[in-house]
Amino acid sequence: MSRRADSSMRRRLFFVTAVFGVVCFVIIAVRLFYLQVIKYDEYQQRAISQQMRDKVIEASRGTIYDRNLKPLAISAGTEMVTLEAVKIDSEEEGLLIAKTLSEILELDYDSVLEKIQAKGTYTVVKKNVEKGVADKVREFVKENKLDSIYMVDDTTRYYPYGSFLSHTLGFVGSDNQGLYGLEAYYDETLSGVDGRVVKATNAKGGEMPFEYEMYYDAEDGHSLVLTIDEVIQHYLEKNLEMAYADNKVAEHVTGIIMDVNTGAILGMANKPDFDLNEPFTIVDRNKVTEIEAIEDEEARKKARSDALTTQWLNSAVTYAYYPGSTFKIVTASSALEENVITVDTGFYCPGYRQVHDRKIGCWKHAGHGQQNLVDALKNSCNPAFMEIGSRLGKDAFYKYFEAFGLKEKTGIDLPGEMSGNIWAYDDMNDVDLAVASFGQNFEITPLQMITAVSAVANGGNLVRPHLVERIIDSDGNTVSTTETQVVRQVISKETSELMCDMLEQVVTYGTGKNAYVVGYRVAGKTGTTEKIAEQIREGRDDLRVSSFIAFAPADDPQIAVLVLLDEPTVQPVTGGVTVAPVIRRIMEDVLPYLGIEPIYTEAEEKKMDTTVPNMTGMTKAQAEQTARSAGLSVRVVGSGGTVTSQIPSYSSSVSRSSQVVIYMGGKPPQNTVVVPDLTGLGVSAVRSRLGQLGLYYKSSGTEYATGNIVARRQDIQPGTEVPAGTVVSVEFSDLNQVSQ
Repeated sequence: MSRRADSSMRRRLFFVTAVFGVVCFVIIAVRLFYLQVIKYDEYQQRAISQQMRDKVIEASRGTIYDRNLKPLAISAGTEMVTLEAVKIDSEEEGLLIAKTLSEILELDYDSVLEKIQAKGTYTVVKKNVEKGVADKVREFVKENKLDSIYMVDDTTRYYPYGSFLSHTLGFVGSDNQGLYGLEAYYDETLSGVDGRVVKATNAKGGEMPFEYEMYYDAEDGHSLVLTIDEVIQHYLEKNLEMAYADNKVAEHVTGIIMDVNTGAILGMANKPDFDLNEPFTIVDRNKVTEIEAIEDEEARKKARSDALTTQWLNSAVTYAYYPGSTFKIVTASSALEENVITVDTGFYCPGYRQVHDRKIGCWKHAGHGQQNLVDALKNSCNPAFMEIGSRLGKDAFYKYFEAFGLKEKTGIDLPGEMSGNIWAYDDMNDVDLAVASFGQNFEITPLQMITAVSAVANGGNLVRPHLVERIIDSDGNTVSTTETQVVRQVISKETSELMCDMLEQVVTYGTGKNAYVVGYRVAGKTGTTEKIAEQIREGRDDLRVSSFIAFAPADDPQIAVLVLLDEPTVQPVTGGVTVAPVIRRIMEDVLPYLGIEPIYTEAEEKKMDTTVPNMTGMTKAQAEQTARSAGLSVRVVGSGGTVTSQIPSYSSSVSRSSQVVIYMGGKPPQNTVVVPDLTGLGVSAVRSRLGQLGLYYKSSGTEYATGNIVARRQDIQPGTEVPAGTVVSVEFSDLNQVSQ
């Protein structure tokens, strides 16, 4: 090859090499630009994640207290098992760890093994581990000299009263996040802010010296102090449980107790309920059996999910129902405020009212005849209220329906609240207005109903209901306080006072007399409605919602109580018979607890149960005089000089006019008797039946009212063997109260 050709070859080779070098440089430069500029943040985070170990320090979730600072939801100390899989030296060690942890912690083996094989620097194996189980893990770590497993302090949400206030409190999920109820609504307040420990690690995952560690303190969550009173809530739940069982309720029972002046909820409950510590356990065993019988897996999962959702729903705020005759309180208040009626306005009830081509009946088919407004309320007369609705007119009816807050949510601090549902204004005709005036064919929630009636009771102000009284920090300092919020004034004080007086007469003389409480002025109204849509769907005509709403004292209202039974099945199912006694029992418990002193009329004092005095050691004459002073008579057994024993025993509470047996120089026989079934018997029959057996009774309810008064329940079950002289508590009701 010539020298010229060789030189040309070298130049070409140099050129190609130079071009190749430039291309490589450009590619490398572009790549470096891409990695160091465009992808800088991503790769920086990757580097940090590989070089740093980040441990979460969980903030302690705030406590939920009742108004007297009794803890209802607390965070108990537990532990969390975590894993540094990068420190596991061999496959054999990894398999041992997977097997042992899955057994101790009751976890799936494959899921634990997967976490080990991921070779992470910080992996949570299980949270909320109790101390006993955590100690077993520690023992395993010590025996095998492992440095890849360590424990971290954790917290578990715990509800000390189990199912108490379950639908209102709600519960948390596995990560301590609120899922339902107050736990969900105030989740951000309760949760706090987690802290962190960030440590640098070397290539093998080992920790770098202390100077590379950063520590961020956790900020514990705030605590809630509720308006709920634990004692009042227990009274409410006890009586709802009794009502649920006594009336064999097919669906649910709901109750609310509210301070009429502030909107504070003192009690809120539904039965059946569920254990807050096991919220994912379905309580209804029939439903469990039904779900387990579903063969399709997806359908079975959906059925289980639906059953749990239904179980968790708080019917006080999510259940929309026809309020029935309890709504007559709103209709009457509105009409009085508009001056279209007075307390003396006359109404005639022939047993129905003709509205165009519709004949709409009264619950009393024979009719109530001539009556005024007070009588119409006492009788719960539908035709009278249809006339009142007609006088009020559609415009005013709608105005007050909205003014009483029945077309909007109350704004209570709970998730999932529903609002009322009524015809659109343009669609409402005369028939709709007629049935709406006595509470049919539109829906509201129990909370809306008690909020509206509280406005009638408190002088006319619609107040916003609330459950949290104040929020406090971890040191007990008040962070915020809930003030009474008046939404609007709905009716005048004068109208309110008239309604209070008339509604007291409903309980004293009318359809609500089974809610009468001796010594207290109780005002209220019955309600019984058909579940029309459900009846049509199921081809039935016997599905009812029975309710009663009351407030007391009538002359200075403090609390309102609403109780609703969805599909009671023990006849009669009307509010006056089914629910009024429940209201009475709640009032008998709650009013004295609140420090509201009873004021007895002379007639009430003569009718009240009396306490048996201690006559032991007295002469016959002294004993007879002492018994008469207590409203009791005496039967003498024996001929000694002084009383040596008596039946019933000293301090027993019995019905007045009961006969005390005194033993002069001897002891009563030690025989036992079987308690009879008293339900359905009248007062005289109960007294006679028990007297024949040597038993006594004390009464509650409407024993001294006029009407079809019979025993509805007794505290000692029929068939129970008891000593002679035992006192049986018998509750009487007037079965004539079958109004709507």
